Amino acid sequence: MAGMNSDQLHRSTLGIYSSLMDEFNPSLQKLVSLGNSYVQAFKALAVTSEAYFNALSKIGEKAFHTASSRSIGDILIQISEGQRRLTLELEGMFHWFSREILQQMDTNVQLDRDFLSGSREQYKSEVHNQAAALERQLRRGTSQDSSEYVQFLRESHSQALVEEERRYRFLAEKHCNLIQTIAQLMNKTGGGLQQRADAWMEEVGATRRPEPRRPSSPDHTLGRRKGEEIRRSKEEPELGSIPSRAPSPQGSISRFSMDSVGGGYLGRSMRALVAHEPASSQSTLLPFSRGQIITVMVQQPRNGWFYGRTDSSSRQGWFPGSYVEPVDDPPQSPSLRNSTLRSNNSMSNLQEHSGTGSQNVAPPPPPPPPPLSSSSSKHSETRPMATAPGKRAESKSEHKQRSPPPGRPELFPRGTNPFATVKLKPTVTNDKSAPRLYRR
Repeated sequence: MAGMNSDQLHRSTLGIYSSLMDEFNPSLQKLVSLGNSYVQAFKALAVTSEAYFNALSKIGEKAFHTASSRSIGDILIQISEGQRRLTLELEGMFHWFSREILQQMDTNVQLDRDFLSGSREQYKSEVHNQAAALERQLRRGTSQDSSEYVQFLRESHSQALVEEERRYRFLAEKHCNLIQTIAQLMNKTGGGLQQRADAWMEEVGATRRPEPRRPSSPDHTLGRRKGEEIRRSKEEPELGSIPSRAPSPQGSISRFSMDSVGGGYLGRSMRALVAHEPASSQSTLLPFSRGQIITVMVQQPRNGWFYGRTDSSSRQGWFPGSYVEPVDDPPQSPSLRNSTLRSNNSMSNLQEHSGTGSQNVAPPPPPPPPPLSSSSSKHSETRPMATAPGKRAESKSEHKQRSPPPGRPELFPRGTNPFATVKLKPTVTNDKSAPRLYRR
């Protein structure tokens, strides 16, 4: 801007006015229209979701009164209630979006049209007056001083840039608040809903009864074993010769069960209870010290031996299963797990999470504003649409408005600028005590 002459400054300032009036404001108005369509689309989705999960709840009620599927019916009813609560939370978020973003953008666009139009006319009039004054000085033959005129063009251009930046910042901050609100809603409901969904899935799976095994012919059994050996040989790397039965650690009692858990041991981490130090000639065995972590690389133990590698080296080999213990906690018994799930996921527990009922769920509040400094916390806004919740205090350079010379109109008066903030005189009081009531 320092290298621009008076004509370039004038054209650039008029270009900023045109950009805001002919591009930004129409785009903002279109955004408001699209946002209203977005809200209406969600309302239609909420109605369809309500009908769907009501039908699911009715099916769950029928299952609840059967002799075989009472627990499954209870889960279906809980799922329907959980979805209904989630829909109500989303309705509250969309209500906030419509009130705090769409309505404020629409109001600001309507006010900004007249504001920018009046400001541009004042700017053009002042430029015309000062240019005419310079021309009169030239006709009189007096030395013309254009420094005041150029200074006016520079200040006007600088103020126009500030106004352009203020409008784009307003739009960005509004939608940052929208993302914060969505994130708060996800954190509020997402984690709990995921836990309940996992618990429901496990409880439904617990009702599955094992199917009786059919006796198979010897030829079929032999063929199946050969097929499994071929498949295992293709899937697993060359492991070397399998040692004989694994020894027990000296002076220690093994706490590790050899039963398969969760379909096998492949990929599980084991902690060494004692050191395993095979002879150097036994290259297929894996040495390790006490406390080391070993990753298992086979599905099932063979002759009491596992095949794996230590995390601290790339060496692989066989090691006795009695020398290690699993790192993760042992799984709960099915009876204990089912009783825990049933006690934690009943209808009453779900209703406690939903407050006083699904019909009285309040919409999520807008995100709280970030902590302000001591100087900026004393300032508030006089126009309701000036800033979004949690808006940062504007920089000091924006608050400092140069007072125009006497007789010159202000291009962007803050009292009527829909995108500007105004400093208010803070109210100070030293009395923070509660009022005292005297009864006679």
